[in-house]
Amino acid sequence: MRLMKNETCGLPKELDDGLLLRWATPEDVEELAAFNVRIHSDNPEEPETFLANWTRDLMSGEHPTTQAHDFTVVVDTKQDNKIVSTMNLISQTWLYEGIPFKTGRPELVATDEAYRRRGLVRKQFEPIHAKSEARGEVVQAITGVPWYYRMFDYEMALDLGGACNFEWSRGGNFKAVDPEPYQFRRATVADIPVLAKLYEEHGRYNLINRLRDKTLWQYEITGPHEASPYSRNFQLIETVPENEIVGYVEYKKWGGRFVVRELGVLPGLSWRPVCLFVTRALKSEADRLVESGEKPAAKYISFGLGAAHPVYDALGKQLEKQNPPYAWYMRVPDLPGFMQRIAPVLERRLADSVLVGHTGTTKLSFYRSEIKLEFAAGKLVEVGSYQRKLIDDGDACFPDLTFLQLLFGRRSFEELNHASADCFAKNAETAVLLNILFPKKHSSVVGLG
Repeated sequence: MRLMKNETCGLPKELDDGLLLRWATPEDVEELAAFNVRIHSDNPEEPETFLANWTRDLMSGEHPTTQAHDFTVVVDTKQDNKIVSTMNLISQTWLYEGIPFKTGRPELVATDEAYRRRGLVRKQFEPIHAKSEARGEVVQAITGVPWYYRMFDYEMALDLGGACNFEWSRGGNFKAVDPEPYQFRRATVADIPVLAKLYEEHGRYNLINRLRDKTLWQYEITGPHEASPYSRNFQLIETVPENEIVGYVEYKKWGGRFVVRELGVLPGLSWRPVCLFVTRALKSEADRLVESGEKPAAKYISFGLGAAHPVYDALGKQLEKQNPPYAWYMRVPDLPGFMQRIAPVLERRLADSVLVGHTGTTKLSFYRSEIKLEFAAGKLVEVGSYQRKLIDDGDACFPDLTFLQLLFGRRSFEELNHASADCFAKNAETAVLLNILFPKKHSSVVGLG
């Protein structure tokens, strides 16, 4: 497929020592699949072949947002044009309390060990970020190793993962029920309307969610290779014998556990009996897999639903201590523009607070840059800049990119202040306002992969 001029982003580009940076083509699929397995596998004796399936899915031409030409590759022209470094861009739309914003997800970042420390990742981020901007994506989000992506203007600012485990072996956790009040039914594309409604219940208490339209639902139900980490196993939960839908669950077996990645129950229905049924149904599936000879056996369920979820409340002390979330790296190249985009959320928070109808200007210093928020009668009328006279000239100060942790709900203002002495408010009103505008609020984004 031929790239539009605004998506070439300066590629192909010759680099030093005979290296060439270019967009990938469908002819690169198998080499890239093998490369990603080799570079990303923690143990060469146990290659993570699911990465090859994921790579093929992204480059197959069937993915709704990503094609082969959304991968960058660096090839060594002196070594028969072998691939030595790569990354890609997976475009999607996320929601900030219901406000949509286009998001670019760089992924599968990998460099051959012999070619590291040459700045190849930085050189690839330039066209990836440019392509993301050309698509109107106002945020970039990436998962990865600790610290590394801070070098490229990313901040670990949004919860990633987090789980509570349910162990069948724990006393009182497993009690057979006969007859079962519910049953699983594999979802099909005909079920997209009810799946969309249940997905909304799954993410109702998140600050950030991903938007799924019909095309995305259809792909996620039917498209990915079953051995890809992004294959989806959507099961509707129905009453017996009426076959009335009450909820859904999406889960996958990983090693010695089942990982539940989504679970929702229709409004007006009790979560606890549905959640308990899921634990029994997965125990039955684990037993069937043992009988069929599959190893390793699943010993427990990991409810990987983030830092908080109705499932945790429904199962209570039957769950083990929570595994805390890691973090998405977030990049917001135009912070004033993003603040304007989410103005309806900020205004709604003000309207529901002790500062309803607030009028005033709040200056935020990031030490190397700054923004001001101007409110009039509870409305955000301007997000702009101001001239700092001193390095900490502002009503509140945030070092580096820590403000993004506040913006995306990962940390409260008090937590940031506790962790960083140079993060502070200069007066009580500013502290009150920041707590209202940016409350701590968890998220567990089901990213498009």
